[in-house]
Order: sequence, then C-alpha cells, then structure tokens
Amino acid sequence: MRSIRSLPARLVLVLAVVAGTLVGTTGVASAATATVGNTDGDGLNIRSGPTTASGSLGLVWDGRVVDISCQAQGQAVTNTNGFTSDLWDYVPALGGYLADAYMATGYDYRIPGVPDCGDTSGRYVPVSQFQGQPNQSEDCGPTSVVTALLAAGVTPRSWDSNNPVAAINRARSDMGFDPTWNDPNHFGTVESDVRRALAANGVSATVVFGDFDRALAHVRAGRPVVMAGNMKDLPWSGNDVPHFLTVAGYEGGQYLVLDPASQPIVYRTSAAVLAAYWDNHLGRAGVLL
Repeated sequence: MRSIRSLPARLVLVLAVVAGTLVGTTGVASAATATVGNTDGDGLNIRSGPTTASGSLGLVWDGRVVDISCQAQGQAVTNTNGFTSDLWDYVPALGGYLADAYMATGYDYRIPGVPDCGDTSGRYVPVSQFQGQPNQSEDCGPTSVVTALLAAGVTPRSWDSNNPVAAINRARSDMGFDPTWNDPNHFGTVESDVRRALAANGVSATVVFGDFDRALAHVRAGRPVVMAGNMKDLPWSGNDVPHFLTVAGYEGGQYLVLDPASQPIVYRTSAAVLAAYWDNHLGRAGVLL
C-alpha cells in the first residue's frame, strides 16, 4: 500500500482554488441554460426557496437567458399558458430559484445531467469539507466518510448537522491524524484511512482496486461507495486534483454523488462521468460500505 507520508494521495484543493466552486459564489459551472418566458410582461419572481411563499429577491423578464446549476422539487406553479410544474431552477447569478413552468429549458421536466439542489430523505446529506478547520483542503476523505455513513443510515461519531466539522475532525482523528494541526509532511488520505474511520463507526468496508463495475453494482444494490478519482473529469468541477467523493445512491438511471469540494448539493450523473473520474492516477479505487 502506498505511504501517505512519501506520496501525496487525495490532496484536494487549496482554499483559494476551491472557493469559486461553492454555492452562491462566482465561478460555479453552469449545468444548463434556459430562457424566461410566458410572464405576459409581468416578470418572474426570483425566490429564496422553491415556493411562491418564499421571499422575493427581485424580478427577471421575458427573454432573459440564465444559467441553472441545479433543480429542486417544490410548489407546483401554473404559467400563463396553463402548463404546470413543481420544478424550480436555481440560478447562482441571481442567488435564488425560478419557477420552471416559466422557463424554456428544452425539456418538459428535469433537464438530464442537472443535479438536485438537495435531498429530502435525510440520507443523502451534502457536506462541504471547507469548514475552517486546519486541514480543510485535505479533508475530502474524512468528509466522504461522514456523507457515506449518513447514506448508509449510520450516524457518524460526533455528528451535528449544525456543526458538521465536529464529525469531519472525528473522522480524521479516527484515521490516526491530529485534526487540530496541519502537518506539512502529510498530505491527503488514502483508502486504508477511509476504511479505518468507517470501522471506528462500527461499519466494515471493502477496498477494491481497478474493479469499477463492482463499485457501481454495489451502489445499485443500495450501498454507498467512497470513490477515488480526479476532479478534472467531473463536469461540475474541472480542477485537476486527486479526490475522494461519495457515490451515495442510484435513482432513475443516474448515480447520486456527494462531492465535498463542490456545491453542497446532490449531483445526479451517469456511469460514463464516474468512469472518467475513476480512471486517473491515484484513482481507480473504491471503499465499499
């Protein structure tokens, strides 16, 4: 097994690089574009949430082209032509949601490849690794342990939804590292560290190398996988950095991904995208819960 003290393994991004990928900041990659329409000149409210009761952040007008980063299921809305949809589109540049019934997206409902803005089941909980802790730029492994445990129905040690850094630091500690000190001689974490932290939570896991089909079959069978790869092949990222993320579930022919270094949302993606992410140096590995 590779030594993490002699070879940087899952080193994620320095904060300065990653900051532009977080929700509400500039630099968020657009998942799709759409055009506002059918408002009869009244304009469309930008809402703080996916309901008409959510606070208004202003108006956009017919013909406005916007970039959508994710879609959420919310209150059903009927446009002026009688078309009804309960889908809402999140537009980072506006900082809010637009009712999809008024959006020309090219699709009657969900746009293929556009992720969910969140998950209401409570199992798929997006957690950012960037919580201000000393090792935040290297904590994709510990954070993926947290999200994978939640996806498996296990409450992580020290979990507090209002203070997720406690569970991240506990996972790092369970890996055998001091979460309060950024050791300049140590970068990232490896598969054996992830497995060790899962075991501390009472969850046995199997590490597989090179068997991508087995990893995806495990997810389709209802169990999460912490997957190693490179962010450069993720359409929502593009940063050339070895990485851990959680492939948490499978639904409607797509895989549900929790990426600790990107927007705190549930991404929906294909096997082809995950295969490209997997097939990289320091990738081609999965920890199967």
